[in-house]
Amino acid sequence: MFLYVELWKPKPEWDNLSREQREEFLAMLAPGVHRMKGLKAELVGFAVCDEDTPMDAAYRYLAVWKMPNLGHVHMLEKAVQEEGWANYFDITNARGRVIPVKDFVVDMVKV
Repeated sequence: MFLYVELWKPKPEWDNLSREQREEFLAMLAPGVHRMKGLKAELVGFAVCDEDTPMDAAYRYLAVWKMPNLGHVHMLEKAVQEEGWANYFDITNARGRVIPVKDFVVDMVKV
């Protein structure tokens, strides 16, 4: 099982689109989410980032996924790339295999 976190914020190119163009671009979001759900990928949720968060990442949006394996992660990454999200948003991602807390602590100690 993998956790996958996407963070993104609009680029000026997004600001330059009309409302209709934005709606048209975002219309592909729901089918993509449903397609991933059909592949046993779980969208934990979307959020508008809270600007009052200590040590804020300075991104406007986030999404968290639980993925059954790395292949599913790669499918999501490929879809985001092919759909052109990077044309309109500054994106940063984090991913990793879910591990037990004891393994997490061991890794932190040895770093």
